[in-house]
Amino acid sequence: MLSAASLLLFALAGASLALVGSGVRLLLADHRLRDRLSNDRNRGVGVRPGGGFMIPLPRLFLARGRDRSEIERDLRDAGHFGGVAIDRFVWLRLAATAGCALAAYLALRALGARPFLVFLMTFIAAGAAYLGSKYVLKMQASKRERRLTAEFPFLLDLMLMMLESGISLDQCFRSIARDERVAVPHHGPLVALLIEDIDRGQDYHTALDRWAARVAVSGSKELATLFRQSLFQGMELAPALREFIIEFSQRRVARAREAIGKITVRMVVLMLIFFMPALFVVLAGPPVAAILDTLRSTVR
Repeated sequence: MLSAASLLLFALAGASLALVGSGVRLLLADHRLRDRLSNDRNRGVGVRPGGGFMIPLPRLFLARGRDRSEIERDLRDAGHFGGVAIDRFVWLRLAATAGCALAAYLALRALGARPFLVFLMTFIAAGAAYLGSKYVLKMQASKRERRLTAEFPFLLDLMLMMLESGISLDQCFRSIARDERVAVPHHGPLVALLIEDIDRGQDYHTALDRWAARVAVSGSKELATLFRQSLFQGMELAPALREFIIEFSQRRVARAREAIGKITVRMVVLMLIFFMPALFVVLAGPPVAAILDTLRSTVR
């Protein structure tokens, strides 16, 4: 028979679960209501983040200050836009931290490690996952920046050919967004978002600023300014586009040279670590052995 205290505990646990379920139901209802009242809940550059329910983060885990600004910048550079992108990243970082800590704890306990070692390695695994998540995000941002920069000359060459054939800049954008996505697979969706902004009623000044913010590559703001000047002041685009094509092509060459230099440095480090010790053993081994044999014979 269960005691009165046990029954009371079960009753309190049931009431707690009922309250949690009621709170989740109200939270879902509030989420649906907000979706009805606002069709666009995005901040920043105005890209739809997609559907899905996102549980609000506790205040303890919210990114603040410099950490938040760095995460927002890296998310934007990596191509993740919208107001909930940072919350999703924080949730994923917390999940990765908890998963790595749990995996390290279970593995060490299964190996029979000492409690202090278990605690230390679990803490190290959790910290590595927490800090490494930002490093992975920076790698994604750098990878996207390299792709967009490498594709810019092809995009500008395509635009230059269209403009020289006599079509307007607006028609050029629409043709790239509609028919030329295969030629520029990374810039094509961004140009399509630019056309979508214009079709939704935004002026070219705002739409081009949002396009430059989405691209987030050095030179995109200057290109947006150049497009505005061409649209509103009648500036000729062809000479300026040729200069931008040369600049982005030189960036690709400089990046290739930088990669070659990094490979050379890595090879030198690998040689110092793996080849030089073996070479020293081969070269210095016989003389050292002869000296030791001489010393032994002298001592005898």
